[in-house]
This record gives sequence, structure tokens and C-alpha cells, in this order.
Amino acid sequence: MKTLFTHSLGCKVNSYETNAIAEALVEKGYERVDKSNGADVIILNTCSVTSRADQKSRQHVSRFRKSSPNGILIVMGCHSQKHAQEVLDLGADIVLGTTKRDKIPSLIEEFQKNHEKINMVTSSVRHEEYEELGEDSYTEAARAFLKIQDGCDNFCSYCLIPTLRGNSRSRRRGEVLREAKSLVEKGYKEIVISGIHIGGYGKDLGDGSYTFSDLIEDILKECPALFRLRISSIEESEIDEKLINLYTKYPALTDHIHIPLQSGSSTVLKRMKRKYDEQAFLDKLDALRKVRPDIAITTDVIVGFPGETDEEFEETMAFCRKAEFSEIHVFPFSSRPGTYAASLKDTDPKTKKKRVGELLSLSKELRSSYKKKFYGKEMEVLYEDFNNMSKTVLGHTSNYLLVSMPSEQSRHGEVEKIVYSTAVESD
Repeated sequence: MKTLFTHSLGCKVNSYETNAIAEALVEKGYERVDKSNGADVIILNTCSVTSRADQKSRQHVSRFRKSSPNGILIVMGCHSQKHAQEVLDLGADIVLGTTKRDKIPSLIEEFQKNHEKINMVTSSVRHEEYEELGEDSYTEAARAFLKIQDGCDNFCSYCLIPTLRGNSRSRRRGEVLREAKSLVEKGYKEIVISGIHIGGYGKDLGDGSYTFSDLIEDILKECPALFRLRISSIEESEIDEKLINLYTKYPALTDHIHIPLQSGSSTVLKRMKRKYDEQAFLDKLDALRKVRPDIAITTDVIVGFPGETDEEFEETMAFCRKAEFSEIHVFPFSSRPGTYAASLKDTDPKTKKKRVGELLSLSKELRSSYKKKFYGKEMEVLYEDFNNMSKTVLGHTSNYLLVSMPSEQSRHGEVEKIVYSTAVESD
């Protein structure tokens, strides 16, 4: 039996894809192993969202080549989409970008016959169709990610993803529902809806009338036994009235939603080419809180975007306070060659570092304030991990509060009602 080692960098979509490809190879007789040393086949899924992600991708290619000199090293993903020849030079045997991953089993066979390096990267991925990877994506976690869409058409001024991931393309409704049902049957208690731009789902299907909200409702209807359905990340402009109403009808929809902000300054948003304004964003948060008063709303913010003044940064700080996010994921601006933002003068590194610290402090303050609302309240926890050293189990509530409880053994996939307090909080 040949051995297979896989590793994903970057987003959860990468993890989904890697696991789906691994399942297809397991069906062909491969055994997954947890170490790359000596593995017959190694699959690395790379990331290129920042310059640091590019660096990590290069390092992992070199590391895995050294760990298994005679194994077949397959590299795919956003970094290899942009730097295919470099990846080959670092030692990869088979290089793919963000398409044609479904061909990996046959590419392995081709390489075994010819022992010649294979480059499957195409120069443009802006006219692709959704790619089914051959098998469903299973993990050992209590929750599963369900990919519904790929690519993006937004072209924000700082982002390479539309170029590297390609056009927005939706997975067929029937395939999404089939996999959702399969995941529930396999015993997964929580499904996380994933994609690159999930709110754009359906725009490329038929006449475009079947929307993301329609898909969410169909999943909830078709999977009545599903304990939780979580939406990973969605733009404010794509949260429509129907989706908000679903929160009143389906308790399985979690009390947590992630809505990227990127900046709370109208002038910075304009330079970022983001398609919303601050008031529309706040109005959408109010609408969500009317139907789910305790909902956790998390966000992303880019700090130090080119030209960001002290006043613009303070506008972002003030907006985040007003929005009362439960947590802010803070990212210092990373210039990506090939984007409009790369042509602008970057913010001074010291200023950027200082602002990152200030926003992280605000996030910590907001997180603490949000958690305090639930002290003494009964909440349901889905246990996901077990720490044998500390003899504790870790899990999340519906509103994504991390809970730690004492246990002598794993309680993976179990649901328990607990009273939330400082004694059980873990983040």
C-alpha cells in the first residue's frame, strides 16, 4: 500500500480541497500518514494571500522535497498558480494551480510511467467552471467544511485572489445538497459553508435567480438532523432579507457570522475598491441583531493601507467600537505585485505596527465585553478536541465561544449544556 501525506496552507477552502483529493486517492488504495518523511506521495496546497504566505509556501516545498527525496511531490494552489516554474525548480514533480486538481490521480500514474516533471498551470483562470474533486471532503474534526463556490469577481485593489483563483463559479445545487446529506449521515454535527466568495453563489447558474440564501434554506430543509450550520464569511451587501429571515426560522443557523469590513473609513474603502459604505454596514448589523440579539459578529480589518492617515485609522477604530464586533481579525497591509494597491506608496512599517497593536487591543476589549454577556448562562458546546496532557476537552458554542472542560477522555462530537463562566472560557 502506497503512503500519502498532505499539507494545506492558508484558507479553509484549501483544507477542503486537499482532503477531497486525499479521499479520492484513498479510494485508489493509498494510506494517509501523518509524517512526510519517506511518503510515496506528498501533496502541498499553497497560499499567496500575503508575501509571508508566499515565503511559507516556498519553504514547505523545499522541506517536503528533502523529507522524501524519492517520493512524488505535488504542489498546487495559489502560490504555484503564480510561481509554477519556481516551484518546479524547488523540487516539485507535479505542479498545478487552482484548476485541474481532479486530474491528480491520473497525473501520478503518468509521472510514474515517464518520470518527467509535469506543469499543469495555465496562464489565466478567469473562464473556468466549478471543479468537482472526485470525492467528498472528510476530516477527523467534529465539524466539516462544505465548499459551495470558487473564485471571485470583486477585484478589490489590494487582492490577487481573482487573478489566482479565477472567476466566481458556483457548485451545482444537487452536488452541494448531496454532500451535505452525506456529512450528516457520517455523523458530523456542524457544517461550515465555505468558498472564496460565498455570497456570489448562484449568479452564474441559469438566470441567476437562485441565490446563496436559497441554497442555505435548501440545506436546512434537506438536513433536518443537522445540529449546526455555520456561514464562514460573507460580504455585508450579500446578506439579504431572506437570509436574515432564515435566522428566525432555523435554530441550526449559528449565532455567529463573519462579515469582512477591511476599513471603517470611507476614503480608504474607496481606494480599496470595496463596494459598500459605513452606514449600510451598520444597518445590516442592526437587522441581524434584531432577529438574533446575541449573535457574534466578527470581522477582518486591513491596517496601514497605502495612504492611510491618522484620521482615517481613527475612523476605523471608532467604527469598530460603534459596530461592537465580538472580535476583529487584524492584518497589516501586504503589498501584492500586480494589484492597483501595489502601485501606491506603502505606509511606514513602524506606523503600521503601532496601529496593528492598537486595533488588536480594541479587539481584545470588545471580545472581553462580548463574553461577559454570557457569564452564568446555560449554553450548548460541541466538543471538538481533546488535550491528553491537560486532560481537557475543547469545543465551541453556537456563537463561537471556545470552552474548555476537564475530561479523562475524548468527547469528540458530543454536545453538552454547560454554564458559561471564566472557569470554562478558553480564549
